[in-house]
Amino acid sequence: MVIQASPSSYKSISTLLTYVQGGNITTTTLALVCLNEALTYDAPCLQALIDGKAVKLLLNILEASFLCVRRSQFAAFRCLSKLSGCRVLQKDIMSPRGVFLLFSCLNNNDYELMLCAIHILSDVCSDPSCWKPSRDCGGVQKLINLLSAHQTKLICTTQTSKSELLKLKLTVAEYSAKSLSILYKDEENRRVASASNIINICQFWIRSKHQNVTIPILILLQHLSYVMSFRKQVNDSGMMLDVLHHLRSSNTELKQAAADLILICADDQSTFKCFYKQEFVTEVFQMLCSYNENEDLMISLSGIIWKCSQIKICVQQFEVLNVMPVFTQLLENQPVQVKAYIVGAIGSCLKNLVLRDMLKKCNGVEIMVSFLQTTFIPLIINLNDALAKGSEDSEILIQYIQLDAVQLIWSCLRNADFLVQSSAATALCIILKNMKNANVQMENSLDGIECIIDLLASKRKELLIPACTLIHNLAKDKNALSVLVEFNVASHLIRLIKTTDKKLLRQLCLAVASCCSFKKGCEKFADCGITPSLLKHLKAKNKPLRITAASALARIASLPNWCSVVSQNRIIPVRISTIL
Repeated sequence: MVIQASPSSYKSISTLLTYVQGGNITTTTLALVCLNEALTYDAPCLQALIDGKAVKLLLNILEASFLCVRRSQFAAFRCLSKLSGCRVLQKDIMSPRGVFLLFSCLNNNDYELMLCAIHILSDVCSDPSCWKPSRDCGGVQKLINLLSAHQTKLICTTQTSKSELLKLKLTVAEYSAKSLSILYKDEENRRVASASNIINICQFWIRSKHQNVTIPILILLQHLSYVMSFRKQVNDSGMMLDVLHHLRSSNTELKQAAADLILICADDQSTFKCFYKQEFVTEVFQMLCSYNENEDLMISLSGIIWKCSQIKICVQQFEVLNVMPVFTQLLENQPVQVKAYIVGAIGSCLKNLVLRDMLKKCNGVEIMVSFLQTTFIPLIINLNDALAKGSEDSEILIQYIQLDAVQLIWSCLRNADFLVQSSAATALCIILKNMKNANVQMENSLDGIECIIDLLASKRKELLIPACTLIHNLAKDKNALSVLVEFNVASHLIRLIKTTDKKLLRQLCLAVASCCSFKKGCEKFADCGITPSLLKHLKAKNKPLRITAASALARIASLPNWCSVVSQNRIIPVRISTIL
């Protein structure tokens, strides 16, 4: 739209709106045509449109049902199409009434008029305020029905050739798919789709050669596939082979949409079953090497590679493809999201001895450790996981010590994100255990131990379980145990003893048992009154819990006054047979 600054525009627009409101059909239509030509974004024009309630007048024309109003409605749609680009006026179009009237035009067999309505809908539906009204007026289902426009007979007011009819059908389907791809960002709208036969309609368009429709169809499938039940339908339908065909397309936009859908569906490993005989991993890896300058596509492709790395047969293909040199190169020159996915893939590959040796030769460990000071949460989480898996190799463990990797992981415990804290605590549990098995010594972090104690105040079991496990491992070292006792670990652990989570209780009892391996720790726990609670867990139905509770009690039982504590609480000693 041309931006002008006309001092007379306010008066001109006001006059035209008066004719729109008070004239006969011919006058109204001519006034609308002139209004469409006169519309600008300058302040006087906008003020005149607001004062004259222009959007309301245009919606009134759409609502009219008397004869000969069609031309006026076409002219009104042209004006609304322009006004929808102005945020000040857009909110009036997106009102429940506006959304209802636009969708009501989709009931009309006049496909030319319908196309005007759906064109505006594809623009205004991007605003979340439209999502609920669209659902409430049945608009979502109407759009689903319009995706089947290719199967219906079109009624046009003018003589139209077969090619023009086909083009009209395709345009209706294209804008229906675009509107749905936006509306399906809303969870409630996705539920409407799940109850329909949209999967069959989507399959038809994905197999068609009309890319203008296929691309928005792939995008709406992405939103629908966030629902697990729908994702299963997509996988069961065999549609993913058609999506793979589009991944090979020379059309970058189509390739991107296909890659994004595969990445979302890959949350279910069954997605890749249909790809095993298609050399899928090889193709994706080759694309990963070829599209370094396309950031969005690289993110999707690296994400697919990460999901593939969690499947054994794909890891074997990685070995044949010699992927590690490429992975380490991508870690140096790609966006942070790509790095996060590649680090995740490397972590999954470390179970493979050949790939692990490749990583060591490519200097991959040093590159990954250098990322531990990043602020990108997904990358830190995948780094902690990958470094934990790499610690099974004694050579990599030595590298960790040389690079201060363990200290950097300790520092992750201070991160505000609980997923980072949880991944760091879990990684430290594994690394410290592997260091002990490899007879590798290292000083513990005092700040890190303090962070672990702080984690015990959390209410999230995702943090509490690794925190207790880490305390269990740390307490085996006398110096670390002394620090834990100084930080009053006993009073923090006893707060958790009433939890009903079996896994947390077991790790808690293990932590208590380790902390009681020295007399000072034993006395602290006894003073906190933990004995009665542990005795109660001896009758638990969960056998591992009974054993760990007994292990903790066995340490505390060495204290001189333990028998009097049992007597005071009137707890009958439990036979060994009931524990084991």
